[in-house]
Amino acid sequence: MQAIRKKIIQEALKYNIEDINTYGGYKGDLIVKISVKEKDVMMAIRRFCLDQGILEVVVKHNPNLLEYEVYAVTQDDHVYTLKMDEENVKKEGKHIDDIWSKTIFTEH
Repeated sequence: MQAIRKKIIQEALKYNIEDINTYGGYKGDLIVKISVKEKDVMMAIRRFCLDQGILEVVVKHNPNLLEYEVYAVTQDDHVYTLKMDEENVKKEGKHIDDIWSKTIFTEH
């Protein structure tokens, strides 16, 4: 397992979490998904991931389960990735459902 994912999991285990999953994603991404109930825990894990240099950290809110899902997306250098030109990247965009892009959250 990639060293950065191990660090994220070790940090998450310090908190009251609901679930942790790791898996490979689209285009060779390696993903750690952490489910938590508390906003403060979500913010602490998100901040830790960003401090580790993770460029893509997505937070989704699941109102049906009353929980937050933190996705830390890292690139695996040993996996072949599909080449995309700039125009396709702009058209596809990032994770639109990231609640962090909404104005309801502010970091302290």
